[in-house]
Amino acid sequence: MMHKNEDMRPGEEASLAALLRDAGPRAEPPPEVARQIRAVVEAEWRAVVAARQPRPVVRSPARRWPAMAMAASVAVAAIGAWFALPMLNQPAAPLATLSRVSGAVEAGSDGDWQPAVVRQALGAGQEIVTGPQGRAALRLRDGVSLRLDTDTRIALLTPERIVVTRGAVYLDAGRGSGVADPLLIESRFGTTRHLGTQYEVRVAPDAMLVSVREGRVEVSGTGPVTQADAGEQVLLKADGSIQRQSVERTAALWDWTQEVTPPFAIEQRTLSEFLVWVSRETGREIEFGSPRLQSSAAEIVLRGSIAGLRPDAALAAVMATTPLDYSADRSLISVRARNDH
Repeated sequence: MMHKNEDMRPGEEASLAALLRDAGPRAEPPPEVARQIRAVVEAEWRAVVAARQPRPVVRSPARRWPAMAMAASVAVAAIGAWFALPMLNQPAAPLATLSRVSGAVEAGSDGDWQPAVVRQALGAGQEIVTGPQGRAALRLRDGVSLRLDTDTRIALLTPERIVVTRGAVYLDAGRGSGVADPLLIESRFGTTRHLGTQYEVRVAPDAMLVSVREGRVEVSGTGPVTQADAGEQVLLKADGSIQRQSVERTAALWDWTQEVTPPFAIEQRTLSEFLVWVSRETGREIEFGSPRLQSSAAEIVLRGSIAGLRPDAALAAVMATTPLDYSADRSLISVRARNDH
């Protein structure tokens, strides 16, 4: 706090007191910060006082106020800087959080690697590496789900940039996300940006393969920007050439994603919600034997947990606890009454 100076006029002292009173009680800054604030305020106050000394003439309050206001503004700025320090020093929000880990998975940066664990926060510049039997699922800041296959290495650069050095990643932006997203998945062959979708990017030594399960993606390499729709694969080679072919929603290439499905809490969720999740994870359509059965599924409330189960195993476990039965093939899940044959 400033010491009372004999050059301070009664009106000025009252103004400063009112200023400090209005500010209210505040937390004390660390000693070093307090010394810096005191030095700045005292230096400015001395400069103001020195500027007034050579002219010992009577001044009107209107002429004295700018000097006082200048000193007060310095005090307010210094105090404001102190209160801003906690916000400036707060750690940056994580770019992603690990939601599931299977097998050997490591996270780190600058050669400092540690085994990855569930709920671990990952910041800018950190990398993730999965081993020959390792897989991982991440939840990005905007709610996007990202899964890593075996023998994969990625780097989280910014909220909008992820680099894949090798292996494969599967991105699920969520149902109904039909707008362009700033998130870019990059490799040495090109860049992929999703337009609301589920898709996989697989980076091999000589090419990058982008497979679209749902929605649409934009792919750019050394050549023109191209788009791929659901059911399409785009192969980008090192020479910039592009090849296209079709891929089914239930093709075997998607099967690995079920090994590291992010947790789905069934507690107090309806059977309908659970079946929608199974459909999205497996690519299969849901067919009800009748409208009445579909209404029943919306009224059945689930209890318990399916943590650690593949969607197919979870489907069998959950349906066994309901009055409904089902059959499934590669493309369809048919729901019927338990006694129907």
